[in-house]
Amino acid sequence: MYRRNFIKFSALAAIATTAKEVMAMQSTAQQLPLPTMIVTPQDAQVYNMFGGGEAHLMVTGEKSNGEWWMGRFREDPGFMTGLHYHPHTDEQVYVIDGVLSVYTSGKWHELGPGTLGFLPRGKPHAQGNRSDKPVHFIGSGAPAGFEKLFPAVDALMKRVKPGTPEFMAEFQQIFPHCDIVPLGPAPR
Repeated sequence: MYRRNFIKFSALAAIATTAKEVMAMQSTAQQLPLPTMIVTPQDAQVYNMFGGGEAHLMVTGEKSNGEWWMGRFREDPGFMTGLHYHPHTDEQVYVIDGVLSVYTSGKWHELGPGTLGFLPRGKPHAQGNRSDKPVHFIGSGAPAGFEKLFPAVDALMKRVKPGTPEFMAEFQQIFPHCDIVPLGPAPR
């Protein structure tokens, strides 16, 4: 299964420290049937995350034939997702700077720089920034689909004021199109 190989390879690449290690992994990993892709920061699609950060989508399902997505994210202090799960998507986060708080398996985990988190499909989780400084991380998932959340919410924020009943009603309608099943607020 190609997406499983991608997940294994991206998790290993995130913690590799030298080009030699990456090349060794490439020689043993099955290659995805995708074209070579170079994505510069200027190529990223940038979206507002509820006024609490930014999503820079580097690869979307359109670019990966639906196999995977990847982005660079900033979450500001106080940003928090609700508790949710993805029925079809395995998700990974790799912290670059700051502390990303991830709730899974019944407790909160504080992920610092260099930490990789793997959130398998079907596993309830929440994430956010419980610190007083922004957190920057790489997020990815396979298969693609979840990343559709960011342009949909960005467009909604331009049409409807966040926090209003109208916003929440439309926001709830986005979830099924982005492989998200909401379970309520993030645990304290």
